Amino acid sequence: MNFNLYSAEDFAANESFIAYYLQTDSEAVTFWQNWISLHPEKLDEIYKAELLLAKLHLQLSDMELNSAFKKFDDFIDGKKAEPIAKPRFAKKIFSYSRIAIAASLLIICSATIYLFNKTTYKEDTLTYYNGYGKTAIIVLEDGTKISLNSNSSLKYPKHFGKLKREVSLIGEGFFEVAKDKKRPFTVKTAQLQTTVLGTKFNVSAYKNVKQVTVALVEGSVAVELANKKQQTILKPNQMAWLSDASNQIETTSFDAKKITAWQTGTIIFENASFEDIAIKLYNAYGLSIINKTGNSDWKYSGNFTKTDYLSIIKNICFAKRINYEINNKTITLKP
Repeated sequence: MNFNLYSAEDFAANESFIAYYLQTDSEAVTFWQNWISLHPEKLDEIYKAELLLAKLHLQLSDMELNSAFKKFDDFIDGKKAEPIAKPRFAKKIFSYSRIAIAASLLIICSATIYLFNKTTYKEDTLTYYNGYGKTAIIVLEDGTKISLNSNSSLKYPKHFGKLKREVSLIGEGFFEVAKDKKRPFTVKTAQLQTTVLGTKFNVSAYKNVKQVTVALVEGSVAVELANKKQQTILKPNQMAWLSDASNQIETTSFDAKKITAWQTGTIIFENASFEDIAIKLYNAYGLSIINKTGNSDWKYSGNFTKTDYLSIIKNICFAKRINYEINNKTITLKP
């Protein structure tokens, strides 16, 4: 069976995957944990399938099940179906086949489609979190397009006000801001905030990375300290960061292709230390890497595009002449 061709719906209707999700079959759990670790490109579909099964972790009465079947029939016949009533949650799932049938029914309903969008609502503010091993594209109401890197979250209003446009970022994102001279667009991070009218730039502000960077590809941006004590205007191909030594904004030139390579699923290491490698692989795949080689002086270079993490680890170990040991998402490097 070729699971590489599976969509979220297929995973959610597969009895072995359901057993893995519910942790009721040790063989299924072991199989799917290994399979998922070797196929990070399917993490998006796996996540959606788990969202669907979370929705289906309920007990449907016969009336509710019959109602779902009727809505499915109406959908096939081209009739407009009424919204599905909110289900009653139960502590146990009694039948795998029952879940599979319900999954097939709910997949075509708007409630399930809503679940596939991992956006949480609180008043007029939305937060989108992007998990490990993938990127996402978000288009805001003003037409601004944002590419969001893995392990990153974007907080933004459902509707912008008349005077300004503000979003908050944790992680990394590439912004293509729609032009609006009357409403400046501001990206806020813990240390820096970037304000523009319409341009293209990359912001990297991961929690586990000390240095926050803003790299301008096109247009002009104003980069300001969070405490508003210093502001710098960037020109294209200039990058700003906050210096630990001076606590001031510093600037330099940069290679746009390398800075934005993550949008195409590319990970680049250039004379990287072990710490740099560990942080990048954690943010990309959720991996924890432990160095027990006895060597802390690393200078590793490599370029990987749409590559699973196991292949990257093998390449690093081959280059460094070391071995590795895997335990779930923890990888220990050994002599």
